[in-house]
Amino acid sequence: MRWYIFSALALISVVCGQEIPETCLSVDPEPYLLFGTKTAYTFSNRAVPVVRSHEVPGCQPAAIWLLNRHGSHNPEADELSELQKLIDFKNNVISNYRNGNFRNTNQRMCAADVNLLEQWSWNSRQNATYAGDLTTDGYMSTQQLAQAWKSKYSGLFTDNRYDYLFKYVNDQRSSTTFRAFTEGLFRDQAEGMDVPKETDEKLLRPYKFCPAWTRDVEENNETLAQLRTFESKQEYKEMITNISLRLGFTYDISLATVLSMYEMCRYNKAWEIEKISPWCSVFTKEDIKRLEFSEDLETYYKYGYGTPMNQKIGCTAVKDMMEFFKIHLDQETPQQPKATVHFTEAEMILLTLTALGGFRDSAPLTGDNYHTQTARERRWSSSNMTPFNANLAAVLYKCVPNNNIKIREPYQVLFLSNERTLYLDGCNVGLCDWSLVKNRLGLVADNCELSFCNGANKVNFMGMGAVAIFALYRLIF
Repeated sequence: MRWYIFSALALISVVCGQEIPETCLSVDPEPYLLFGTKTAYTFSNRAVPVVRSHEVPGCQPAAIWLLNRHGSHNPEADELSELQKLIDFKNNVISNYRNGNFRNTNQRMCAADVNLLEQWSWNSRQNATYAGDLTTDGYMSTQQLAQAWKSKYSGLFTDNRYDYLFKYVNDQRSSTTFRAFTEGLFRDQAEGMDVPKETDEKLLRPYKFCPAWTRDVEENNETLAQLRTFESKQEYKEMITNISLRLGFTYDISLATVLSMYEMCRYNKAWEIEKISPWCSVFTKEDIKRLEFSEDLETYYKYGYGTPMNQKIGCTAVKDMMEFFKIHLDQETPQQPKATVHFTEAEMILLTLTALGGFRDSAPLTGDNYHTQTARERRWSSSNMTPFNANLAAVLYKCVPNNNIKIREPYQVLFLSNERTLYLDGCNVGLCDWSLVKNRLGLVADNCELSFCNGANKVNFMGMGAVAIFALYRLIF
């Protein structure tokens, strides 16, 4: 019946000589599926090459250090109230179409998109009790990721519990992620496998214990200055206008509402990757790319190269990695544990990548350069760096020097980000000489002390400007 109503409205418009063009976004055969930090791992990981990069001729893996993010989860407690407003908002959109309350615009949603939206309802399980918990998909994708690592490195991910050390943050989501990962590794034996494990908040969430970072970065309004610049652009305002027109409103809806729809869109696609999200059909590809860039601006300054303090915070994971590898160097027999596996948050993975020097662009991201080559080809992409189930691995190999593949030293370290080779300066497609790792990252580890966290003096890096910040970072790294 609803289809007849929408068809009738369209027919009336044609009869009156006012045919209203429509755009069906839900049927796009090639939708844009990169949604920043709430991207499904499978969408982010589509570009993983078929080549077996973990197989290094002349080398055998001796140890692996692995940093993991959890899988998809329910909305956080502080997101629920805004997202639940979409219940009434959806009804207003449906009312707009039933009442013919729209302007003549080619941005208008088609009947199929509206019908899809009308079928959406709030899941009663999305409440404070289950806020932030892993979804079924998040649990299963974590199991699958563990199985993928075991397939690649069966000699490191063994069935011997003493070959492991697991570390995770002290919350339910991380402990659930740990359980899903170990079930993926050990399958039927998982329940009885008492593997070494511990919580380590200061290692895996050092920013929670750093008042200086909280003050100067997280709660500093200037951290989001470039994001606000981008949101102030005319094209960003026109995006909001076009979305409003598409939904049948004669006025611009609020940015908060646009962001809530985007949040629901990307949650839906992470929870059920095969299904079309009705909220995603609100946005064009270009809309989603702008919203993705907005989050990249936020993460670049809050956790990345935009603020030099971030390299200092990210050093804790680098130090842990270096200390772990030293156990395995110059040993005649294999040492235990062979695998140290951590479970943390997207923020820590971004901070660690910054400390490592990964995904660094030749110029800073700013609110003014969205249409430049720098932005279009940017390495700093939260969709690719920290989707759900994001992971960062460093694998220590013991090698026989081989001139054919330029293996010059007996120990090599392969860096992988989401199972893809991580390009670092001075390395060969992610494969680094131990001497380079020792000299560069050993310096980061040796100078890893967070005494500055309790400093009284505020250092206003953001006031220096984005270009000056970037230049300073290049000098000190």
